[in-house]
Amino acid sequence: MAGQIFADGKQVDIPAVLMNRDRRVAVQNQLLTASPEATIVAAKLNIPGPIKNNVKIQAFFTAELECFEARLLERGLTFLVKKEWLPALTGPERFYLIFAPGQAVKRTTTEFEEATAFRRLFDLDVLIRTNGQVHSLSRTEIGYPVRTCLICGRPAKECGRARTHTVNELQAKVAELINSANQQAQNQQLVKRLVTNGLRALTYEVVTWPKPGLVDPVEHAAHPDMDAYLFMDSSITLRTYLEQCAQAGINFTDNQPELLFNEIRRFGVAAERAMFAITKGVNTHKGAIFSLGILIAAYATTMVNQDSITDEKLRMTIRQMLQNLVKKDFTNLKQKPTLTAGEKEYLRYGVTGIRGEAMAAYPTVFEHGLPAFRQANGALNERILTTFVNLALHTEDTTLIKRAGTPTILKEKDRLFNELQKLGVNTLAGMKRLQEIQADYAKRHLSLGGTADLLIITIFLGLMEEK
Repeated sequence: MAGQIFADGKQVDIPAVLMNRDRRVAVQNQLLTASPEATIVAAKLNIPGPIKNNVKIQAFFTAELECFEARLLERGLTFLVKKEWLPALTGPERFYLIFAPGQAVKRTTTEFEEATAFRRLFDLDVLIRTNGQVHSLSRTEIGYPVRTCLICGRPAKECGRARTHTVNELQAKVAELINSANQQAQNQQLVKRLVTNGLRALTYEVVTWPKPGLVDPVEHAAHPDMDAYLFMDSSITLRTYLEQCAQAGINFTDNQPELLFNEIRRFGVAAERAMFAITKGVNTHKGAIFSLGILIAAYATTMVNQDSITDEKLRMTIRQMLQNLVKKDFTNLKQKPTLTAGEKEYLRYGVTGIRGEAMAAYPTVFEHGLPAFRQANGALNERILTTFVNLALHTEDTTLIKRAGTPTILKEKDRLFNELQKLGVNTLAGMKRLQEIQADYAKRHLSLGGTADLLIITIFLGLMEEK
């Protein structure tokens, strides 16, 4: 572990460390002389041994200081970064100028240092000018105990003076902490990527044109209570939900993936309420909330626990999460006082709809939609339309059945989209035919809402493959 962190970097001798200490003091004095009413925070790391800086140490330092700066702003403490030397052999350092009382700043820095084990590596020195003299605030002045040793928990200064622990022991502990921090940082980057691509997928789906029976920026006659702006407003409300699903997937360690699905389903109920609040009761994304939440949670837990993603690994996770979904959701339906549209169609026609598709780990997406998205050429609009046609051709769309009032509509849909697939949407004939079908669906108020939900998660998976 220590070798991973300290394998690179140039050794620094004691005279260089002492010279850098003098430089730090000079900078602190200069800043306080120029702004005597301000508080200075001098940020550095406590790194044992002769190697005090390299690419990994700098990355840890700058990433955690981003969190520190966010904490300052949350506390209403605005700041200026006045000076820094990140590549210095003596270790990275940064100096902040904060116009706030020193004790308030010291409380914030101490809480940050103690927030996680790896942040105890930070030394955030807080300095103020009192009666013309520079004064470094201690932890005890604000009611906090002194720093403790990373290894044994005794007062750090005692262990340092007595050289209780060897350099190798200390480096091993520091490496363990920095590796832990780097793993957490990677996980949070994965969360951001999952959420960003989820929101992109929701937006890309609605702006793609033309899509028969669906909302786009040009036409929405099949859904007169909706438009593209409403879909965008609805998408924005789902950010918190997507973050919850991603974080739940990353944190999940149990060997019963069904519990992960139960957790995100609870989040989904709150997400639906938020959606309906912004849309005033219009169902824009209920299906997408269900499927996109599953995909994001499954992707996160697969990536963290298996260190890589393949279609089959992801589908295996989904199968494990949803193995009893249809049985649970469709048992004793006749005794329920009210039924959803999907439950009604299951009783009437025996179709399992999106639950059956999800429980089978989205075969329509992985076997038809995603290959089409990967192989399609042209502009993004054309690639998404090609994917849409392939999905529509293979989807048992319960929204279409509901609008038509009969499952025989699926045969008509398959004939039309088989024709479209042969023509290709990137041809003049194919685009003309697609617009004709859109006009017909608009006139008849037919909708491919189920296909739209699968299109969203297909786009999401395609975006996750981007480098």
